[in-house]
Amino acid sequence: DTVLGSGGLQPWLPARGKLRPVLRAATFGFGAANGRLEYLSRPALPFLVEAVVVDEPTSMAYVNQRQLAEWGVTADEVFATARANLAARVPRMDEPPAAGPAMLRFVETGDAYVTSLLLVDGFLAGLAPRVGGRPVAFVPDRDTLIVVGEDPGLLTRLYAMVEEEYREAPRSVSPVGYTVDDRGAVVPYRAPAGSELERVVHRAEVLLAATEYATQKEALDADHQRRGIDDLFVGSLIVAERPSGTVSIAVWAGDGDALLPHADVVAFPPAELDGTVPLTVPFDVVAREASLVPEPDYYPPRYRVLRWPDETVMARLAAHAVEI
Repeated sequence: DTVLGSGGLQPWLPARGKLRPVLRAATFGFGAANGRLEYLSRPALPFLVEAVVVDEPTSMAYVNQRQLAEWGVTADEVFATARANLAARVPRMDEPPAAGPAMLRFVETGDAYVTSLLLVDGFLAGLAPRVGGRPVAFVPDRDTLIVVGEDPGLLTRLYAMVEEEYREAPRSVSPVGYTVDDRGAVVPYRAPAGSELERVVHRAEVLLAATEYATQKEALDADHQRRGIDDLFVGSLIVAERPSGTVSIAVWAGDGDALLPHADVVAFPPAELDGTVPLTVPFDVVAREASLVPEPDYYPPRYRVLRWPDETVMARLAAHAVEI
């Protein structure tokens, strides 16, 4: 994979028919020699981004901002063109409708862009008859798209299989399941509240978040070291296994400049509270009471905190504390 630079520019007219959208993890390109691979992208789904490549017979190159300037087109036009090109290549599904929940597995052949098919309007929704129900899709790696009909038992087993594939893949994308909403838009799958499947689904979401935040933290720490920034702490996303399920935790560790990840709960250390156990509060409550907003230019999102909450805020947070 390469990024188009000044030595590989192509005029817009011959290049536009070669554009394809690609679905990537949010931190794809982090850790490159300059700290991050610079390429055109936009958020697509939680912790995933959509990028655009120029597809050649034996290679592909990621489009960047310099390429847009050379072409004289907008990012929106590039994304729309790439999606339209792929939509024109969507494979026909001639099989008869399934009588019950079924599974389809699409494997990359080199130019099919199977995982990117989730970016094509109507593609996933259109598979409902072929999988015998509401479609749920998985993209554990860049070469695999799995789509099944909604069935709790089948999905529970499939989430476990996809997690293993995701962990072992050299070019992983996501362990999360995706479906369509009432408008046909692709969204993360939500299981019935309180069900065992809900815990399985949330585990996949936490795994993706933890992986992406860990990669982002490594890149940010390295960038801060290169720039001599030693007073900005980049917080980790901690994963805890509890009888109730998998939980993600961000730690607000006292006064000081820090970047917190989004998590299920925020933990306030006992040393800062003169207590023996940490105070854990749902993230949305902390965001509301402490007026947290995402910092610009961070994806996955980060929230900057500069000081410990005052006594009034801490009292309100304590009133909403939960056990995990």
